[in-house]
Amino acid sequence: MAEEKKSNKVIETIGDVVTVVILVFSVIFTALTLASLKSENGLPNVAGYSLFSVQSDSMEPVFYTGDLLLIREYRGEDLEAGDIISFRTIEQGQYIINTHRIVECHDVSGIKTYTTRGDNTPANDQTDVVESEIVGVYAYKSEQVDGVDNGKRVKGLGTAIDFVKGTGETGEKWSWTIGEGTENERRLNLSFLFFIILPLALIFIFQIYKFIAALNESKKEKMMEEVVNNAELSEELKQKAIEEYLAKQAAEQAAKAEEAKPDEAPADTDNKGEN
Repeated sequence: MAEEKKSNKVIETIGDVVTVVILVFSVIFTALTLASLKSENGLPNVAGYSLFSVQSDSMEPVFYTGDLLLIREYRGEDLEAGDIISFRTIEQGQYIINTHRIVECHDVSGIKTYTTRGDNTPANDQTDVVESEIVGVYAYKSEQVDGVDNGKRVKGLGTAIDFVKGTGETGEKWSWTIGEGTENERRLNLSFLFFIILPLALIFIFQIYKFIAALNESKKEKMMEEVVNNAELSEELKQKAIEEYLAKQAAEQAAKAEEAKPDEAPADTDNKGEN
């Protein structure tokens, strides 16, 4: 009985830890999603910073495809050649956000534009960037240390977020189009189903298991009390029930004491004879 209770305790502890991890992940994911819906540029914005997942290798080795960038919101400050900025642009007929380095700055009649290029590309971007298209700044040249850009990034985390949210190239691979070619065409994000919906369902099932286990334990205790207190039972049966109950309690207390006892060093079994 003590071993069974110990095993159940281990299962409950592991389940509780997994539950907390899943809930924290779900809260963060939901918060980032809601922040991106409220943001004008479609990126999560928290306290003036946005999270951006890199979709190409155009800026290697500064950052790589799948990295998660932390971009500071652009508020009209002066920029210079060498700064790395994120900006809205249209590529192959699709609205995207690029993060490239400024190579030239222009000011024509008070209108500032910037020529940009990826560090890993041989040519400048086809169109210059105007201030209204700038989303944020990844790194300023003035803050470089030994020629190294000081932008903040987390390696590989962008791919994981794209996978869960169903965005970018990674997200598209894990999405399923429903009603393709019709007016009701929509895309179902399978990764959201597997990594948000199903884990939450498992948490719900685990909580039901804990409730049933607690209920069964309560019933056992109540049954034992009824047996002990039942006046209609013979003295012999009552005495036997009491002994079984006390034995059970003693075994549980002994198991608890054994768990609380510190590990002892093994005894030295190597007996040496006297010279």
